[in-house]
Amino acid sequence: MLAQALSRTTLLMRADLRDDVPESALVDALADLSVVISADARLVGTAPGRTAVVTAALLMARSGHRVWIDCPDAAMPEPQPPLVGDRLHDALRDVGVDLLPDRTIEIGIPPATADLVVVFGDRGPAAAGRVLYIGASDWSASLSTAAPQAWTATDQPFGAMVAGALAASEAFKVSMRRLSTFARSPQAYDRMFGPATDVVVDLAPGGARPEPSLGAFDLVSGGAIANAALFALLRTPDIRGRCRVIDDDESALSNLNRNALLLRSGLGTAKVTDLARHGCDLQIEPLVERYRDGQPLAAVVLLGVDDIPSRWSAQRRRPDWLGVGATVGFAVQVSSHDATTPCVGCLHPQAGMTDGPIPTVAFVSFWAGLLLALRLLFREHDRHLSGDQTWFSPLRPEGWEYARLGLSAHPGCPVGCEASGRTEHQARPAA
Repeated sequence: MLAQALSRTTLLMRADLRDDVPESALVDALADLSVVISADARLVGTAPGRTAVVTAALLMARSGHRVWIDCPDAAMPEPQPPLVGDRLHDALRDVGVDLLPDRTIEIGIPPATADLVVVFGDRGPAAAGRVLYIGASDWSASLSTAAPQAWTATDQPFGAMVAGALAASEAFKVSMRRLSTFARSPQAYDRMFGPATDVVVDLAPGGARPEPSLGAFDLVSGGAIANAALFALLRTPDIRGRCRVIDDDESALSNLNRNALLLRSGLGTAKVTDLARHGCDLQIEPLVERYRDGQPLAAVVLLGVDDIPSRWSAQRRRPDWLGVGATVGFAVQVSSHDATTPCVGCLHPQAGMTDGPIPTVAFVSFWAGLLLALRLLFREHDRHLSGDQTWFSPLRPEGWEYARLGLSAHPGCPVGCEASGRTEHQARPAA
């Protein structure tokens, strides 16, 4: 069952490996990796500190790693879905047995030397083959292999979530390096999966304040990117609003590898129904149906759907603001569009192919949802985000400063947006 739960992750791993690599070798490379997440009392005494520990633990556990939590216990008064309870240790232990089959999240340190220790804050690490030091502010995170990193996050959870995602991608790369003898291109493989050494990711200026009053918006898809976006939004201080989630699919075992709010006990349930149970001041209204062409949508729309024609259809409803989260292999593509900017049809003018299982891994889907949530929160105060995209590879976080790209109108836009100069009639000729 563990191999089935990890099947979408191993499918992605195969993209850079020779065809003769056994499936068992892929699963073993993930499942035999032991990681210790280490944090001090000061850090886990804050909501962002607990968010970093939880994010890292869940993303690593969804990739099949053996996860150990080496930090003092702490009260957990804030929501940390999908965790339940008000004590950090108990909640992590309980969620660990409800994730991938035959996996747990343990409290303490392993009896043998860990393969990787991730140190949040300035606590001394346990013995390990490799140590990462990760710091965070409210809106940024840093990674070093040489020295502890400052931890100043106190209010916002976004730098902490980036810290957790950075830790998870580095753990995954340790697993991939164990398979280097199967690499299709050894040089390219080493560049892609080599360890990061010094990284800084700045999401927003230090004094940034998002708009937590979101009003009513629609989220098309209950899949991995939708899960990650809601994971982030539900941790945002003072968040409120009403989100309608549209999807007709049910959660399956192979979704556990990346759906950030899904537990094994939720399998067989409609994805949107499972998401709705996490609603609080951000109400989540499930609509158990497939999004259909021409279906009315709210003025603000988030898309996590893989099907590109469905993205065109949503854009044709002319929402005031539309955000799109997507992944392509190990890369993340996130964009936002208003009535005057190049639209999702300009960005994705070809329908593409979405048949068959889509290769995925937890930390990549998480980045897509996190960045999509961030655009939603800043859509009123940072209008320049509309009309551009973020293209980012979490495997090489050093490239973050080059991740923002402009968008250009496409003369063959299939939507017929204002920026392209085409009318909708031209874009959609009569059948």
